[in-house]
Amino acid sequence: MVVLPVSKFTPLVNRNISFLWLGQLVSQAGDSITHMAVIWLMLDITGSPSLTGFIAFAATAPALIFGLFAGVLADHYRRRTLMLISDLARFLLILLIPLFYSMDMLSPFLLAMIVFATASFGTLFNPARDAIIPELVNKSQLLKINALIQSTGYLAYFVGLFGAGMLLSTLGLVNLFFLDSGTFLVSFLMIMLISYQRGEKRVTTFENRHLSELKKGLNYVIHEDRRLFWIILITALNNLFIMGPAVVGTPLLIKEVWDGSGRDFAFIESSYGIGMLIATIFVYRYASKYKKGTWLMLGLIYDGLTFIPLFWVGRLGFDPFWLTLSIIFIHSLGIPFIQVTRTTLIHSIVPGHMQGRVFSMINLAVIGVMSISVALTGILAEWISPRTIFLMIGMGAAMSGLLGISMKAIRDAD
Repeated sequence: MVVLPVSKFTPLVNRNISFLWLGQLVSQAGDSITHMAVIWLMLDITGSPSLTGFIAFAATAPALIFGLFAGVLADHYRRRTLMLISDLARFLLILLIPLFYSMDMLSPFLLAMIVFATASFGTLFNPARDAIIPELVNKSQLLKINALIQSTGYLAYFVGLFGAGMLLSTLGLVNLFFLDSGTFLVSFLMIMLISYQRGEKRVTTFENRHLSELKKGLNYVIHEDRRLFWIILITALNNLFIMGPAVVGTPLLIKEVWDGSGRDFAFIESSYGIGMLIATIFVYRYASKYKKGTWLMLGLIYDGLTFIPLFWVGRLGFDPFWLTLSIIFIHSLGIPFIQVTRTTLIHSIVPGHMQGRVFSMINLAVIGVMSISVALTGILAEWISPRTIFLMIGMGAAMSGLLGISMKAIRDAD
């Protein structure tokens, strides 16, 4: 685990970061369980790749629809309050899944509606969380704090999915949702304990409409700092290739290519957490010595290339479980070089009053574009094998990183 020197911060900042870190650790562990359980539940109920893609679409479409406006809210209202609303709503919504299932009322459509509503409230959380960090720490510590916060997600991903794999045979798939619901309540309580003074007052007046503020954010990205425009565009392109196969293609590969189980899926997905956590230590120690834009684009290239070997799963004579797990682990090592450096880059080059909107655009480029990617993957998987899909998207995603690294302004961004 990454440990930051306590002497660098005031007791209040340490206290706030500790509460944020702990809340995120617990809630994101629950998120990872739901991510796995929803996909596998739909695959079990329907056996349909396209409907599995549909449930993944329902989980990501809110970022495409509401993501930009969530950023406006994060710039104009108390970010802590938005995070609390998001956690409380998700706590209640996730509870509905096991409750409706116990009453034999959980249809694929109803499951998709609950997942969509949960994700809609989730769009409030990430821009508010990312934008609140500069209000809690000194600018010189942003890279290390972002590495710490990102490491929360990586550790949580491993803990949640490895734990799900261990508990699956005991609790059953549906009862895992009770665990996830409780994690949002823990996060809510941790965020309640955060106390800080905001650096600036944000007031929304009659003249200061949300749509007008959204246009200001878009104008800033498109016209005032073209580096942001290209970073967001390349991020969107990379995620169009990568995210659908990562979310939908992996369970299809496990279930259809080598008849694996939900437990196999949980354990394989948990390897992401270990790989990302290990790589975060290297980002924490070394990334500040080089240009963040270069790290970001090299990470995108690595992101694509390391998915290509999944094309040979089930064909080389190796145990498909261990081969898939090994490839996913190697792939995961590049993800922190994308996420940590991109977040820190935005903190460095974007004014504080614009960061909520810019982070919402990043969220749109990641989660919003994912909604398109998962839907397309589900449709393609009806006609093309999951292995071939990984080969195609691996090459396409690597090309997006090559595009970025060919631009000097992006390479030198810091």
